Amino acid sequence: MVPRSGPPPPSLPVVTVRRIVDADWDRYRTLRLRALRSDPLAFGSTWARESTFTESLWRERTHRAASSSEAASWLAENAGGDLVGTAGVFWEEPSYVVWGMWVDPDYRGTGVGGRLLDEVLRWTSLDHPTAEVRLSVNPTQVAAVRLYLDRGFRRTGKVEPLAHTPGAVAEEMSLRPASARTPAPL
Repeated sequence: MVPRSGPPPPSLPVVTVRRIVDADWDRYRTLRLRALRSDPLAFGSTWARESTFTESLWRERTHRAASSSEAASWLAENAGGDLVGTAGVFWEEPSYVVWGMWVDPDYRGTGVGGRLLDEVLRWTSLDHPTAEVRLSVNPTQVAAVRLYLDRGFRRTGKVEPLAHTPGAVAEEMSLRPASARTPAPL
């Protein structure tokens, strides 16, 4: 083996991606509100709106994402137990809709977003393998658009304004049914 010259490659942070559980409701609320404040143009909702949600609503939202066969959310957690990313999906006949995808800026470019999205896609292919998967993304979120394109999503041409920010838009992207695509490696 030929020795490499230069500094060793940076090590990737240790991050676990797992489905949300009921006990995560408060930590998830904190993460979601941080995401909405950090990247408001990445979401169809706002910090001002969701910061008023009651504890019972957060608990209900988390419970549904933890236990439903029609919706699910995943969390990325670092070795210190901090939540550093999230992604969710729900069934909206006749397709799945990915929502709330976000990765902490300190963890972007480390593969966390891809791992979250791969879990979403793996889960959708189990229950409705012939269903399309859709999402909306602000085109200024270049890294997110690149991730979705890399995973096989294509622009549909549908563009809608982001109601909370005049002039900002969200583009729809879709992925053909799981039965017609190659699954991501484990």
